[in-house]
This record gives sequence, C-alpha cells and structure tokens, in this order.
Amino acid sequence: MKNNPNMKYLLIGLVALIWGLIIYKVIKGLAGDDPPPVATKAKPPQPEDTLTTYVLSSMQYPDPFSNELAFEEVEDETEIEPSEQMTSKDDITTPSLPTVVPAIVSPLPPPEIKYAGYIYNPQTRRKTAMITMNGRSMSVGVNDQIDNKTKVLEISDQKITVQHNGKKLDYQIGG
Repeated sequence: MKNNPNMKYLLIGLVALIWGLIIYKVIKGLAGDDPPPVATKAKPPQPEDTLTTYVLSSMQYPDPFSNELAFEEVEDETEIEPSEQMTSKDDITTPSLPTVVPAIVSPLPPPEIKYAGYIYNPQTRRKTAMITMNGRSMSVGVNDQIDNKTKVLEISDQKITVQHNGKKLDYQIGG
C-alpha cells in the first residue's frame, strides 16, 4: 500500500460509495412512501367442538380432603318368614332399612420428632427446644402447641416430652 499511491484513491472512493448507500437507505426509510397495509377480514367465531371438550362426570365421589368420618353400609341379614295365618294388612311387617355403622378410623401414628437440644433464656427463665418434626425444623417451648394434636409438656437436658392425642411420648436427644 505504501508503494502504490493509486490504492489510496481507490479506498477513498469505496468508503464514499458505502457511506452514500447508507445515507440513501436512511432517507428512503424516512420518506414514508410505504404502501398502505392490506385490510383483513375478521373471521367469525367457530362453533365449539363438543366431541373434544373436557366435561366433568356427574358421579358423586366423596371429597378426599374432607375431615368427615367415612361410613360403611351394613345390611341387616335377618330374613322375614311369612306366617301361615296372615289374614290382615296389620300382620305384614316391613323389612328394616340397612343400618349405617361408622367405619373404624385407625389413629394416626405419632409424629417423627428428633430432639437436638434446648436453649435457656435466663431473663425469662424459659427453655426453647430445637426439634425436627416430620422433616421440618422448628423451635418450641413448654406448653406450645406443635400442631392440632401435639403439645410440648416438658423440656429437659436429655429428652423432650410431648402429648400426642392424649398420650405422653418421650424423645431422647439426638434421636
């Protein structure tokens, strides 16, 4: 390039040509001579396809999340034997309806509690136990309700005593 002086004039010409194209495209874009947009017609709504839509069944299933007791129907298996001397309608007895007996619901197992230790606050004279119940870490004090069935009764150095469904349970430290 140093040896050829004409190369310099050729490169200046190329730069001027490229800048000229750029300026031409910008001016053409700002001119606003764009054609008008094509008008489109709105399509009418399509009727709903009833063969592929989701419909809930009308079956009456019990709610799996309710706290109501489950009931089982038990039929009374006593047979009524017709008597040989039935003369009036008063002698006819109607069979009894099946009785409904509540199903026996087994009590829930006691919670899985791991006792890690306690912290003593000398100002309030209160012990706060560090426990993990069913995989969830928490801190509780004496007479605190852990859940609707579990209450802390006592906190000591080596164990924590809780009451679950009216039954006292002891959990040793570390286990």
